Amino acid sequence: MWEKKPRGWMITAAVAVAAIVAGCVGKDRGEKPIDASDISQALEQAVDQTIIPTVQAFKLEVSTLEQSAEAFCNTPSNDALSALQNGWLITFEQWYALSIYNFGPLNDDIVFPAYTFIDSLRLRGTNYLETVRSEIASDIDDSITLDADYFAAKTFQNVGLLAVESASFETSTAEHSQQAADILADFTNQPRKCDVLVGLTGQLVLWADYIEEGWLTQYKNGTEPYRSLFLNAELEDGSAPITQLIVAAQEFLDYLQARNVVNVAAPLAGNSWAAISSTIDAVEQLLQGSEHTTISLFDIMIATGNQNAVDTVQGNIAQIRSAIASEDADMLEITLGYLDGNFKREIPDSLDVELGINFSDGD
Repeated sequence: MWEKKPRGWMITAAVAVAAIVAGCVGKDRGEKPIDASDISQALEQAVDQTIIPTVQAFKLEVSTLEQSAEAFCNTPSNDALSALQNGWLITFEQWYALSIYNFGPLNDDIVFPAYTFIDSLRLRGTNYLETVRSEIASDIDDSITLDADYFAAKTFQNVGLLAVESASFETSTAEHSQQAADILADFTNQPRKCDVLVGLTGQLVLWADYIEEGWLTQYKNGTEPYRSLFLNAELEDGSAPITQLIVAAQEFLDYLQARNVVNVAAPLAGNSWAAISSTIDAVEQLLQGSEHTTISLFDIMIATGNQNAVDTVQGNIAQIRSAIASEDADMLEITLGYLDGNFKREIPDSLDVELGINFSDGD
Protein backbone atom coordinates (compact mmCIF):
# COMPACT_ATOMS: atom_id res chain seq x y z
CA MET A 1 0.00 0.00 0.00
CA TRP A 2 1.27 3.45 -0.87
CA GLU A 3 2.30 5.50 2.15
CA LYS A 4 2.25 9.26 2.05
CA LYS A 5 5.81 10.51 1.88
CA PRO A 6 7.21 13.80 3.19
CA ARG A 7 6.63 16.72 0.90
CA GLY A 8 10.06 16.64 -0.68
CA TRP A 9 10.06 12.99 -1.73
CA MET A 10 8.94 13.51 -5.31
CA ILE A 11 11.35 14.32 -8.13
CA THR A 12 11.03 17.94 -9.14
CA ALA A 13 13.86 18.43 -11.60
CA ALA A 14 12.73 18.07 -15.19
CA VAL A 15 16.05 16.63 -16.20
CA ALA A 16 15.58 13.76 -13.74
CA VAL A 17 12.20 12.96 -15.22
CA ALA A 18 13.69 13.13 -18.70
CA ALA A 19 16.33 10.65 -17.63
CA ILE A 20 13.65 8.25 -16.49
CA VAL A 21 11.93 8.54 -19.84
CA ALA A 22 15.19 8.02 -21.69
CA GLY A 23 15.87 4.94 -19.61
CA CYS A 24 12.43 3.53 -20.32
CA VAL A 25 12.75 4.21 -24.03
CA GLY A 26 16.20 2.69 -24.33
CA LYS A 27 15.67 -0.34 -22.15
CA ASP A 28 12.03 -1.34 -22.47
CA ARG A 29 10.68 0.07 -25.69
CA GLY A 30 13.68 0.65 -27.92
CA GLU A 31 13.10 3.70 -30.10
CA LYS A 32 9.37 3.12 -30.60
CA PRO A 33 7.64 6.50 -30.48
CA ILE A 34 5.05 7.02 -27.78
CA ASP A 35 1.51 6.36 -28.97
CA ALA A 36 -1.98 5.72 -27.59
CA SER A 37 -0.93 2.40 -26.13
CA ASP A 38 1.51 4.24 -23.89
CA ILE A 39 -1.32 6.40 -22.54
CA SER A 40 -3.16 3.20 -21.67
CA GLN A 41 -0.09 1.84 -19.90
CA ALA A 42 0.40 5.08 -17.98
CA LEU A 43 -3.27 5.05 -16.95
CA GLU A 44 -3.03 1.47 -15.76
CA GLN A 45 -0.02 2.29 -13.63
CA ALA A 46 -1.75 5.40 -12.29
CA VAL A 47 -4.75 3.30 -11.28
CA ASP A 48 -2.80 0.45 -9.72
CA GLN A 49 0.02 2.41 -8.12
CA THR A 50 -1.72 5.65 -7.17
CA ILE A 51 -5.51 5.67 -7.25
CA ILE A 52 -6.29 2.28 -5.72
CA PRO A 53 -3.59 2.59 -3.02
CA THR A 54 -5.09 5.99 -2.14
CA VAL A 55 -8.54 4.40 -1.87
CA GLN A 56 -7.11 1.67 0.36
CA ALA A 57 -5.18 4.15 2.49
CA PHE A 58 -8.39 6.10 3.12
CA LYS A 59 -10.18 2.91 4.15
CA LEU A 60 -7.34 2.03 6.52
CA GLU A 61 -7.40 5.45 8.18
CA VAL A 62 -11.19 5.42 8.54
CA SER A 63 -11.05 1.95 10.09
CA THR A 64 -8.34 3.11 12.48
CA LEU A 65 -10.46 6.14 13.37
CA GLU A 66 -13.40 3.89 14.21
CA GLN A 67 -11.16 1.75 16.41
CA SER A 68 -9.89 4.87 18.18
CA ALA A 69 -13.47 5.97 18.81
CA GLU A 70 -14.36 2.60 20.30
CA ALA A 71 -11.20 2.54 22.42
CA PHE A 72 -11.89 6.04 23.72
CA CYS A 73 -15.47 5.19 24.61
CA ASN A 74 -14.37 2.01 26.39
CA THR A 75 -11.74 3.84 28.45
CA PRO A 76 -11.98 7.64 28.23
CA SER A 77 -8.70 9.43 28.95
CA ASN A 78 -6.60 12.30 27.72
CA ASP A 79 -4.40 9.90 25.77
CA ALA A 80 -7.39 8.16 24.21
CA LEU A 81 -8.91 11.51 23.25
CA SER A 82 -5.62 12.59 21.71
CA ALA A 83 -5.49 9.35 19.69
CA LEU A 84 -9.07 9.91 18.53
CA GLN A 85 -8.40 13.46 17.42
CA ASN A 86 -5.13 12.53 15.73
CA GLY A 87 -6.95 9.76 13.90
CA TRP A 88 -9.43 12.30 12.58
CA LEU A 89 -6.62 14.61 11.41
CA ILE A 90 -4.91 11.83 9.46
CA THR A 91 -8.21 10.61 7.98
CA PHE A 92 -9.14 14.13 6.85
CA GLU A 93 -5.78 14.61 5.16
CA GLN A 94 -6.05 11.24 3.43
CA TRP A 95 -9.52 12.23 2.23
CA TYR A 96 -8.02 15.27 0.51
CA ALA A 97 -5.62 12.98 -1.32
CA LEU A 98 -8.54 10.84 -2.49
CA SER A 99 -10.82 13.75 -3.38
CA ILE A 100 -9.17 14.48 -6.73
CA TYR A 101 -10.66 11.16 -7.94
CA ASN A 102 -14.29 12.18 -7.53
CA PHE A 103 -15.71 9.78 -10.10
CA GLY A 104 -16.69 6.13 -10.21
CA PRO A 105 -17.67 4.78 -6.76
CA LEU A 106 -17.23 8.19 -5.15
CA ASN A 107 -19.73 9.84 -7.46
CA ASP A 108 -22.01 7.14 -8.89
CA ASP A 109 -25.42 8.48 -7.91
CA ILE A 110 -27.08 11.61 -9.28
CA VAL A 111 -29.01 12.31 -6.06
CA PHE A 112 -27.00 10.71 -3.25
CA PRO A 113 -23.34 10.31 -4.31
CA ALA A 114 -20.99 8.77 -1.77
CA TYR A 115 -18.70 11.78 -1.51
CA THR A 116 -21.42 13.98 -0.01
CA PHE A 117 -21.86 11.59 2.93
CA ILE A 118 -18.14 11.85 3.64
CA ASP A 119 -17.59 15.56 2.99
CA SER A 120 -20.73 17.70 3.00
CA LEU A 121 -18.74 20.85 2.21
CA ARG A 122 -17.84 19.56 -1.25
CA LEU A 123 -21.38 19.70 -2.65
CA ARG A 124 -22.01 23.45 -2.53
CA GLY A 125 -19.33 24.83 -0.24
CA THR A 126 -21.86 25.10 2.60
CA ASN A 127 -20.50 24.86 6.14
CA TYR A 128 -22.95 22.62 8.02
CA LEU A 129 -21.28 22.90 11.44
CA GLU A 130 -24.30 24.39 13.17
CA THR A 131 -26.54 21.73 11.59
CA VAL A 132 -24.20 19.01 12.86
CA ARG A 133 -24.07 20.52 16.34
CA SER A 134 -27.85 20.66 16.56
CA GLU A 135 -28.20 17.07 15.34
CA ILE A 136 -25.65 15.71 17.84
CA ALA A 137 -27.33 17.53 20.73
CA SER A 138 -30.72 16.20 19.62
CA ASP A 139 -29.43 12.62 19.40
CA ILE A 140 -27.98 12.88 22.89
CA ASP A 141 -31.20 14.28 24.39
CA ASP A 142 -33.53 11.87 22.54
CA SER A 143 -34.40 8.34 23.59
CA ILE A 144 -34.31 6.78 20.11
CA THR A 145 -32.00 3.80 19.67
CA LEU A 146 -28.72 4.97 18.15
CA ASP A 147 -27.96 1.91 16.06
CA ALA A 148 -26.41 1.48 12.62
CA ASP A 149 -29.79 1.71 10.87
CA TYR A 150 -30.46 5.04 12.52
CA PHE A 151 -27.19 6.55 11.29
CA ALA A 152 -27.59 5.01 7.83
CA ALA A 153 -30.87 6.91 7.43
CA LYS A 154 -29.36 10.32 8.18
CA THR A 155 -29.03 12.94 5.45
CA PHE A 156 -25.59 13.91 4.19
CA GLN A 157 -25.59 17.19 6.17
CA ASN A 158 -25.60 15.29 9.48
CA VAL A 159 -22.90 12.68 8.94
CA GLY A 160 -19.38 12.39 7.61
CA LEU A 161 -16.09 13.91 8.59
CA LEU A 162 -17.57 17.18 9.84
CA ALA A 163 -19.95 15.39 12.22
CA VAL A 164 -17.11 13.24 13.59
CA GLU A 165 -14.97 16.38 13.93
CA SER A 166 -17.63 18.08 16.04
CA ALA A 167 -18.12 15.00 18.22
CA SER A 168 -14.36 14.64 18.75
CA PHE A 169 -13.09 18.21 19.06
CA GLU A 170 -15.75 20.03 21.08
CA THR A 171 -18.45 19.58 23.68
CA SER A 172 -22.08 19.13 22.76
CA THR A 173 -23.10 21.92 25.12
CA ALA A 174 -23.92 25.45 24.00
CA GLU A 175 -20.41 26.63 24.84
CA HIS A 176 -18.82 24.08 22.48
CA SER A 177 -15.62 24.07 24.47
CA GLN A 178 -12.58 22.56 22.81
CA GLN A 179 -10.68 22.00 26.06
CA ALA A 180 -9.75 18.35 26.55
CA ALA A 181 -11.02 18.29 30.14
CA ASP A 182 -14.39 19.66 29.06
CA ILE A 183 -14.68 17.17 26.17
CA LEU A 184 -13.90 14.28 28.52
CA ALA A 185 -16.49 15.52 31.00
CA ASP A 186 -19.03 15.88 28.20
CA PHE A 187 -18.66 12.22 27.23
CA THR A 188 -18.81 11.19 30.89
CA ASN A 189 -21.93 13.25 31.62
CA GLN A 190 -23.62 12.35 28.33
CA PRO A 191 -23.11 8.60 27.73
CA ARG A 192 -25.17 8.72 24.54
CA LYS A 193 -22.51 10.95 22.98
CA CYS A 194 -20.32 7.85 22.65
CA ASP A 195 -23.14 6.13 20.80
CA VAL A 196 -23.18 9.11 18.44
CA LEU A 197 -19.42 9.05 17.94
CA VAL A 198 -19.25 5.31 17.27
CA GLY A 199 -22.31 5.46 15.01
CA LEU A 200 -20.84 8.27 12.91
CA THR A 201 -17.44 6.63 12.51
CA GLY A 202 -19.15 3.34 11.65
CA GLN A 203 -20.94 5.02 8.76
CA LEU A 204 -17.64 6.40 7.46
CA VAL A 205 -16.25 2.86 7.45
CA LEU A 206 -19.22 1.65 5.42
CA TRP A 207 -18.64 4.35 2.81
CA ALA A 208 -14.91 3.60 2.66
CA ASP A 209 -15.77 -0.08 2.14
CA TYR A 210 -18.22 0.88 -0.60
CA ILE A 211 -15.60 2.89 -2.46
CA GLU A 212 -12.96 0.17 -2.27
CA GLU A 213 -15.40 -2.58 -3.28
CA GLY A 214 -16.54 -0.47 -6.22
CA TRP A 215 -13.00 -0.10 -7.50
CA LEU A 216 -11.88 -3.68 -6.89
CA THR A 217 -14.88 -6.02 -6.68
CA GLN A 218 -18.19 -4.79 -8.07
CA TYR A 219 -19.23 -1.38 -9.33
CA LYS A 220 -22.84 -0.50 -8.49
CA ASN A 221 -24.99 -3.49 -9.43
CA GLY A 222 -22.77 -4.72 -12.23
CA THR A 223 -20.50 -7.71 -12.44
CA GLU A 224 -17.20 -5.90 -12.93
CA PRO A 225 -15.09 -3.65 -10.73
CA TYR A 226 -14.73 -0.03 -11.69
CA ARG A 227 -11.02 -0.62 -12.30
CA SER A 228 -11.87 -2.84 -15.27
CA LEU A 229 -14.51 -0.48 -16.64
CA PHE A 230 -12.14 2.47 -16.35
CA LEU A 231 -9.13 0.81 -17.97
CA ASN A 232 -11.28 -0.76 -20.71
CA ALA A 233 -12.86 2.62 -21.50
CA GLU A 234 -16.35 1.36 -20.70
CA LEU A 235 -17.53 4.38 -18.74
CA GLU A 236 -21.23 5.10 -18.39
CA ASP A 237 -21.12 8.52 -20.01
CA GLY A 238 -18.88 7.37 -22.84
CA SER A 239 -16.01 9.66 -21.88
CA ALA A 240 -12.40 8.62 -22.28
CA PRO A 241 -10.71 7.57 -19.01
CA ILE A 242 -7.89 10.09 -19.39
CA THR A 243 -10.46 12.83 -19.92
CA GLN A 244 -12.37 11.86 -16.82
CA LEU A 245 -9.18 11.79 -14.77
CA ILE A 246 -7.99 15.20 -15.92
CA VAL A 247 -11.39 16.83 -15.49
CA ALA A 248 -11.84 15.40 -11.98
CA ALA A 249 -8.47 16.76 -10.82
CA GLN A 250 -9.20 20.14 -12.39
CA GLU A 251 -12.62 20.35 -10.76
CA PHE A 252 -11.20 19.70 -7.30
CA LEU A 253 -8.51 22.34 -7.74
CA ASP A 254 -11.19 24.75 -8.90
CA TYR A 255 -13.35 23.86 -5.90
CA LEU A 256 -10.50 24.60 -3.49
CA GLN A 257 -10.30 28.13 -4.89
CA ALA A 258 -13.97 28.88 -5.51
CA ARG A 259 -15.11 27.79 -2.05
CA ASN A 260 -12.20 29.26 -0.08
CA VAL A 261 -11.71 25.79 1.38
CA VAL A 262 -8.54 26.53 3.33
CA ASN A 263 -10.50 29.01 5.48
CA VAL A 264 -13.69 26.96 5.74
CA ALA A 265 -12.79 23.28 6.05
CA ALA A 266 -11.80 21.65 9.37
CA PRO A 267 -13.23 24.55 11.42
CA LEU A 268 -12.41 22.88 14.75
CA ALA A 269 -9.39 20.70 13.98
CA GLY A 270 -7.65 23.42 11.96
CA ASN A 271 -5.67 21.18 9.61
CA SER A 272 -6.99 22.45 6.29
CA TRP A 273 -3.48 23.52 5.22
CA ALA A 274 -2.15 20.03 5.80
CA ALA A 275 -5.13 18.60 3.92
CA ILE A 276 -4.48 20.76 0.86
CA SER A 277 -0.83 19.75 1.03
CA SER A 278 -2.05 16.14 0.76
CA THR A 279 -4.01 17.12 -2.34
CA ILE A 280 -0.88 18.56 -3.95
CA ASP A 281 1.08 15.42 -3.06
CA ALA A 282 -1.64 13.38 -4.75
CA VAL A 283 -1.69 15.57 -7.86
CA GLU A 284 2.06 15.34 -8.21
CA GLN A 285 2.06 11.57 -7.83
CA LEU A 286 -0.76 11.27 -10.36
CA LEU A 287 1.33 13.12 -12.92
CA GLN A 288 4.76 11.82 -12.02
CA GLY A 289 4.02 8.34 -10.76
CA SER A 290 5.28 6.37 -7.79
CA GLU A 291 8.71 4.90 -7.20
CA HIS A 292 7.59 1.80 -9.11
CA THR A 293 6.22 3.64 -12.14
CA THR A 294 7.90 2.91 -15.48
CA ILE A 295 5.83 5.33 -17.54
CA SER A 296 3.86 8.30 -16.22
CA LEU A 297 1.84 11.15 -17.68
CA PHE A 298 4.83 13.45 -17.24
CA ASP A 299 6.99 10.92 -19.07
CA ILE A 300 4.64 10.98 -22.05
CA MET A 301 4.48 14.77 -22.04
CA ILE A 302 8.28 15.01 -22.11
CA ALA A 303 8.76 12.31 -24.73
CA THR A 304 6.29 14.03 -27.05
CA GLY A 305 8.22 17.29 -26.90
CA ASN A 306 6.36 19.09 -24.13
CA GLN A 307 9.15 19.55 -21.58
CA ASN A 308 8.14 23.21 -21.17
CA ALA A 309 4.64 22.18 -20.12
CA VAL A 310 6.06 19.82 -17.49
CA ASP A 311 8.36 22.59 -16.24
CA THR A 312 5.39 24.94 -15.98
CA VAL A 313 3.31 22.45 -14.00
CA GLN A 314 6.20 21.65 -11.65
CA GLY A 315 6.88 25.34 -11.14
CA ASN A 316 3.27 25.98 -10.21
CA ILE A 317 3.26 23.05 -7.80
CA ALA A 318 6.37 24.54 -6.15
CA GLN A 319 4.58 27.89 -5.80
CA ILE A 320 1.60 26.18 -4.17
CA ARG A 321 3.91 24.46 -1.70
CA SER A 322 5.46 27.84 -0.87
CA ALA A 323 2.01 29.34 -0.24
CA ILE A 324 1.13 26.41 2.01
CA ALA A 325 4.39 26.68 3.94
CA SER A 326 3.72 30.36 4.65
CA GLU A 327 -0.05 29.80 5.08
CA ASP A 328 -0.73 32.62 2.65
CA ALA A 329 -4.37 32.14 1.66
CA ASP A 330 -4.34 34.80 -1.05
CA MET A 331 -1.25 33.36 -2.71
CA LEU A 332 -2.69 29.84 -2.38
CA GLU A 333 -5.79 30.89 -4.31
CA ILE A 334 -3.66 32.43 -7.05
CA THR A 335 -1.28 29.49 -7.39
CA LEU A 336 -4.07 26.91 -7.28
CA GLY A 337 -5.53 28.86 -10.17
CA TYR A 338 -2.30 28.41 -12.11
CA LEU A 339 -2.36 24.63 -11.60
CA ASP A 340 -6.07 24.53 -12.36
CA GLY A 341 -5.25 26.20 -15.66
CA ASN A 342 -2.56 23.61 -16.37
CA PHE A 343 -5.20 20.88 -16.16
CA LYS A 344 -7.35 22.82 -18.62
CA ARG A 345 -4.61 23.57 -21.14
CA GLU A 346 -0.99 22.39 -20.87
CA ILE A 347 -1.67 18.88 -19.58
CA PRO A 348 -4.46 17.84 -21.97
CA ASP A 349 -2.78 19.60 -24.90
CA SER A 350 0.51 17.81 -24.23
CA LEU A 351 -1.28 14.46 -24.02
CA ASP A 352 -3.36 15.19 -27.13
CA VAL A 353 -6.56 14.91 -25.07
CA GLU A 354 -9.73 16.64 -26.21
CA LEU A 355 -11.65 17.60 -23.08
CA GLY A 356 -14.71 18.80 -24.96
CA ILE A 357 -16.31 20.55 -21.99
CA ASN A 358 -16.98 24.00 -20.65
CA PHE A 359 -15.37 24.34 -17.25
CA SER A 360 -17.49 25.64 -14.40
CA ASP A 361 -16.73 26.29 -10.73
CA GLY A 362 -16.04 22.64 -9.97
CA ASP A 363 -19.14 21.83 -7.91
